[in-house]
Amino acid sequence: MEGSLKNPLGDELENSTEKIPITRGTLALYPHEPETPHPVTRELSKGRRLLSKIFTKRNLQFGAELGGEFVGTFVLTLVIITTVATDSILGAEVTLWSVAIISGVGVGIGIYSTSYFSNSHLNPAVTLAFALVRWRVFSWKKVVPYILVQTLAGFLAAAILYALYWDSIELFEQENGIIRGQNNSVATASVFGAYFPNPAFDLYKQSGDVVSPAKAMAVEAWATGILVFTIFSFSDPNNSSVGRVDRKQKSAVPLLIALTVAILICLYAPLTQAALNPARDFGPRLFAAAAGWGNIAIPGPKNGFWVYFVGPSIGGPLGGLLYDWVIARIGKSNMKKDPK
Repeated sequence: MEGSLKNPLGDELENSTEKIPITRGTLALYPHEPETPHPVTRELSKGRRLLSKIFTKRNLQFGAELGGEFVGTFVLTLVIITTVATDSILGAEVTLWSVAIISGVGVGIGIYSTSYFSNSHLNPAVTLAFALVRWRVFSWKKVVPYILVQTLAGFLAAAILYALYWDSIELFEQENGIIRGQNNSVATASVFGAYFPNPAFDLYKQSGDVVSPAKAMAVEAWATGILVFTIFSFSDPNNSSVGRVDRKQKSAVPLLIALTVAILICLYAPLTQAALNPARDFGPRLFAAAAGWGNIAIPGPKNGFWVYFVGPSIGGPLGGLLYDWVIARIGKSNMKKDPK
């Protein structure tokens, strides 16, 4: 009886030092502690968890928006300042309208090339207007990142322009006795930033005091207000004259904005160069200050560099406010009275 209670597997198994192979069947019979993960594996797991928190769908979408703002503002600024350069330095553009229409087309290209994955503000004044007036569809949290990438895009556009045209600019300065950083270097500094009155017009070369900083700010505010008013009008879902957003028929909006910019440049460029966009002015102005124009770029001959971000920052939101709170409400009330 006692012999029958011996281990049926025999004494060899009991005395064996060989490990039993671990299989699904033996896991239940021989439970064991899980192995400690290798430090590298543990760090990789932490990295994956961190990346999953950073690269969320919302963050990726916001990154795309910022990328769109950067690319669109870069294209817009590069086209505008290059057009000014070829006109001022080389005399390639014959009339103000030729400068204006090319600049307007640059704005349209910037919008068309980025609107499918970003808001295509491309202008701090437009960004501020949407944040203040249409805050339900555009969060205030986006304002600072938008303005930063827009300004950076303007700076990079100026750097590209200078890399391509630096020798032409220096030759122009030599032939005209211009010393960079002195008062007469406004003629070349105006390729990058805007100045008042426009130094390209002979009339103002003799009497530069005809446009004061206060007047220049008012002109920039007024013109930017008109621009933002039209942007808000064109983008209004109820404005069926340019199509409806829900039917994706507003493809004409960038073209209409481009024409608006061209018209405004024709009207107000003689007074202030019609920057209408703090990023288009301040980004290139920063580059010009670093490239040798110094105080002529910032703060400018009349300490008036502030005109080009204060003016648009006031006028833009006021233009959007006028449309959404006055014109659009009148239109909606008329639609209720006459649904047809």
